[in-house]
Amino acid sequence: MLHAYRLLSLHSPHAPPTLWEWEQPWMHHLIMNADSFHTAVVEQRYFRDLEALHNENARMWDVHYRSRPLYDHLETWDRWLAEYRQLILDLQEMAGDV
Repeated sequence: MLHAYRLLSLHSPHAPPTLWEWEQPWMHHLIMNADSFHTAVVEQRYFRDLEALHNENARMWDVHYRSRPLYDHLETWDRWLAEYRQLILDLQEMAGDV
């Protein structure tokens, strides 16, 4: 079983859902992000294995991101996730949370 988290923006209810994070230190960074930027950890969920988690992230990517022109330049959610993680680290560094 894999334990995963994702964020919900309290200020932007129409924003697409974020992808599930399952690895440390990324889960910790999500919680710090929620505290710093007034978002909430929307859900803690267990997936039976990595394939189930990957399938759910791929489904969310196809439904919520791939169809938007803003994300057309990104090849897959895997690549986007790496860029998103770096963005979280950069924002936390600017906010002085790291």
